Amino acid sequence: MKAIDIIKTRQLEWAKRIIGKENLNKDYPFYCKEVENNIFCDKDSKGLSNIVEAQIRRGSGNELKDGDTEPAKMKALFSSSALCVNVFQYFAIGNENKVLDFLKACKLISNNYQGDVIPVDFEYENKNKNIQVPIRFEEKFETGIPYGVPNLDAVIRTKSKTGKKQLFAFESKFTEPYSSSHRGNFLKEKYCSESKIWSYNGCDIYKALNIDNKENICRLIKKDGKEEWEEGRYIFDYKYLDGAQLVKHILGATNSLKNNIEEKNTEITLVYLWYDAFGTEGDMHREEIEDFRKTIEDATSQKIKVRHATYQEIICNLCKRLGDSHRDYLNYITERYL
Repeated sequence: MKAIDIIKTRQLEWAKRIIGKENLNKDYPFYCKEVENNIFCDKDSKGLSNIVEAQIRRGSGNELKDGDTEPAKMKALFSSSALCVNVFQYFAIGNENKVLDFLKACKLISNNYQGDVIPVDFEYENKNKNIQVPIRFEEKFETGIPYGVPNLDAVIRTKSKTGKKQLFAFESKFTEPYSSSHRGNFLKEKYCSESKIWSYNGCDIYKALNIDNKENICRLIKKDGKEEWEEGRYIFDYKYLDGAQLVKHILGATNSLKNNIEEKNTEITLVYLWYDAFGTEGDMHREEIEDFRKTIEDATSQKIKVRHATYQEIICNLCKRLGDSHRDYLNYITERYL
């Protein structure tokens, strides 16, 4: 049995048991009727908070909008965005003082780290109302080319007592790596032809990844129900990891920061959060992630860091760090995702 089928079946059985068949879409059995059915809520919350919802709506993934042929992506029990929100939102709304504990659970900062989370402005509801948020969902980073604005699933910024600034850019994956429709590692030619976006702190990422020697091809894709040709290059030979997508995230983060005086000396860490399938597919996925980490860190002399962790590892670490006052949250993420 394939990993994706096991994961989806476990999610469906959890949903039948916990949220009830009546809250599942009868025409799309792996989808909830409403996004709220798919998001953790306790006695003090309604599920997806208004602030987080507003951030997600500004992303470009159509996570909350029903499509012509299937429900909104975040209604899917196997949605990586829902998984991300179910783990992260708890610290973004109501438990902001625990964000550093979350980073420690991800092993991104040491247990004796001395510093603070840097909240960022978010334009909420209208241009006259800015609020500060400790975790930014679906943050856009400009790569410097037209229509090249990738979204990061979540972003956290910190500043240590010694003044060191760090940006942790999170990419969340659930079943995508194990899907037969996965079309990873293809980089559109518009990225390859813009040499200026590839330099960072004296490093030529383009040259280091040997992209000039990758074959330029055209492939036929379906977009909005129509077939069209797309020019580009396969820059990695991975089966499970979409390395090209991660490279675009790196280009977005590096170009956004190097053009911002206040963040010019900020250390960038791309964090790949993934769901382990515990088998051959999961093992091969892990090997590809580690190869990508080494490739990028070697190419940039570790000026860009890549870290990865499974959601199962993070959830286990959170169980050790958070006390019984967080029991509802811990029960939800352990029963659903472990």
